[in-house]
Amino acid sequence: MEALTDTDPAQVGAHALLARLGAGALGPVYLARSPGGRLVAVQVVGSQTTGDPEALARFKREAEAVRAVRSAHTADLVDASLAAPPFWLATEYAAGPTLARAVAGRGPLPAPTCRRLLAALAEGLAALHAHGVAHREFTPECVVLAAQGPQITGSGLARGAGAPGFAAPEVRAGAEAGPAADVFALGAVLAYAATGRPPLGAVGGPLDVAGVEPGLAALVAACTEEDPARRPHPAEVVERCAAEGALAGDPVYAGMGALGDAVPRAAVRAQGPAPAGAYGYPPPAGWVPPAPAAAGPSSGRRRGRAGAWAAAGLALAALGAVAVWRIPAGGGSAAAAADAAAGSQPAARPSAGPPVLIRQTAPNPDSWDPVRGECRGPEVEERPLTGLQGAVTPAEQDPEGELRPGRVRIAFRLEEAVPGAPAYHVAVVVKPPHEVDAQGRSTGVSDNRQLGFVALARDVHEGDATQWKSVVYPDDFSMEWDGRRVPAPAPAQDPGGWTVVFRHAVSDTEHKSVWCRGFDVGAQKG
Repeated sequence: MEALTDTDPAQVGAHALLARLGAGALGPVYLARSPGGRLVAVQVVGSQTTGDPEALARFKREAEAVRAVRSAHTADLVDASLAAPPFWLATEYAAGPTLARAVAGRGPLPAPTCRRLLAALAEGLAALHAHGVAHREFTPECVVLAAQGPQITGSGLARGAGAPGFAAPEVRAGAEAGPAADVFALGAVLAYAATGRPPLGAVGGPLDVAGVEPGLAALVAACTEEDPARRPHPAEVVERCAAEGALAGDPVYAGMGALGDAVPRAAVRAQGPAPAGAYGYPPPAGWVPPAPAAAGPSSGRRRGRAGAWAAAGLALAALGAVAVWRIPAGGGSAAAAADAAAGSQPAARPSAGPPVLIRQTAPNPDSWDPVRGECRGPEVEERPLTGLQGAVTPAEQDPEGELRPGRVRIAFRLEEAVPGAPAYHVAVVVKPPHEVDAQGRSTGVSDNRQLGFVALARDVHEGDATQWKSVVYPDDFSMEWDGRRVPAPAPAQDPGGWTVVFRHAVSDTEHKSVWCRGFDVGAQKG
């Protein structure tokens, strides 16, 4: 990740740019924030594509196809400008190091981790191929080792020349890259992950699998067959991996997260501000980012508590069908947490000004009891804002089916707008059942006094206060630890009662709880 330069725009479309992520096959890629606060990766399409009518037409077709792809291991396309130049795409931002950085920093991965990684990546490629899309330039740089599992980036929108050292022989001979070429590249990528060495040595050389566990080496060899027709389909690769357990829970994989870049809180520039109107999107005078689309419960959904907690395996469970709570404007005494044991927790630093990402300043005793359906510990620390509502929606309770498996949407709004009201920032905190270490892994310590993982604080009055403002766990959450940000782990890594707290934040270090609920992930650990 690099700072923006004075030639970079301040925003693309409605997305405010924060930093440069690199250069993709189509052009520069930026880290950006949507008007709703979501982190996205914005790919701007360069002149090499826009100047070629045939390439541009294919790009538009495949961008529309990529919209429909939904997989746990591909970055979803969330926004795009395809009708007229400038052309750009915005996909989900996956926080974490690339596979290339992880292997360069930690060396080759053990065989069990490689099998789980191969299965996950093959599943992602299968989703692309099912929609008629080939990746075409699949390399270790295209694999982000996110906390929730590996994410394939740059899906299906490359120019198709193949990547040196990972391109299939037919592509090197001048043929168009297709699904079979993706499978070849997948095998080459796994050979790199398992050895830490370029898989083909000099381009076109023999595949290097020296020292690789024989069963894994045979699978890699099958993927990299010279004849495209002899290579297995990605679904067959998944089956042949016979991977046991989720990759997100693999201890070697989990340890890779520390190699990722910290996400900047605001735009970072190496030189001055960007020229106004870059890429044809100058913000008009007095422009205010529009409120995000309603992402919470719809008007047809019922309110109030209903139903009982239930769990099957590690499936998320919720209170009834997308329950919406009106947060009572009652109050309670401040939590008497000062005399509680602090446990392992990140150090806090002084902060002032509007809150962005709140930090821990005292032990946090909040804890959700999924059996009783209530929070344990002291009452909330402050009276909430009158009319504040909250909702917690696990993926399988999402009526629109927009949430990916293992995600939880948390939303808030006001029942009625209050014109001219002062800012009231809400910071959403999600706390696992057990304390975590510096890599975000569960320590098994059940007396968890850590603050938890936090999302960007939002002013409830921003835009239309009656529209839901939402964040998604784990995608939008992280924790500060010794000056760096630790990405949030997948809920399945720590079964039990997960706590959701709304905190009224005045600054990053001044915040008080106003609401507590939670969700359940499987059977609790003893």
